[in-house]
Amino acid sequence: MRIVTSSAVRLEGDVDLEATVATIPEHFRTKGMFFTRYVAALGEEWELLLPSLLEPAKHGRYQAFEGYPMRDYVRVFDRVARARFLAPRGRRSACSRAVRSRCLPPRRWGRSRFLSCASPATLLRYPDILKVMIRGVEVEAERVGARHVAVRHPQYRGSIEQGIGVVEGLVQTFDEEPCVEVTMDMDRGVVFDVSW
Repeated sequence: MRIVTSSAVRLEGDVDLEATVATIPEHFRTKGMFFTRYVAALGEEWELLLPSLLEPAKHGRYQAFEGYPMRDYVRVFDRVARARFLAPRGRRSACSRAVRSRCLPPRRWGRSRFLSCASPATLLRYPDILKVMIRGVEVEAERVGARHVAVRHPQYRGSIEQGIGVVEGLVQTFDEEPCVEVTMDMDRGVVFDVSW
């Protein structure tokens, strides 16, 4: 499989949520702090999602540093992405846009203050960040050129669209326009080839 995205070429189509969730091993866990914002965005719709979650937090109150199933996170994220970002292009674009919105600095920081500490090196540190966020993930990144980084997952788990949104959002934090080429082999080995 090969996907190419840029500011001129966006993702189109739908995401098979159940197939995506099935790629995630049961032992993959992520911190509760990553659920909080999405659960708040769901409001009353949270109750409708409960039956599909493996370990829902009581009253939606996730403990920041506790580990929760990554499968649950993908389901919560998907529901918010569909509610807030679903566009005529479909669910694939909604997932990518929802992640990108998380990567941009809060408005109260001011763009210039944030950009002064951001650089393309952020993409090279992405594997370290991801390994803290998700227990069990394998990923590495290498600089291919001055404005080009390859992020490799020997066996990608979860939504490709979320992965695209993350690397696009990281590039956009330093006011650049990303171009992402994704290749996936038969064993779900994935390379996000990111240039700007």
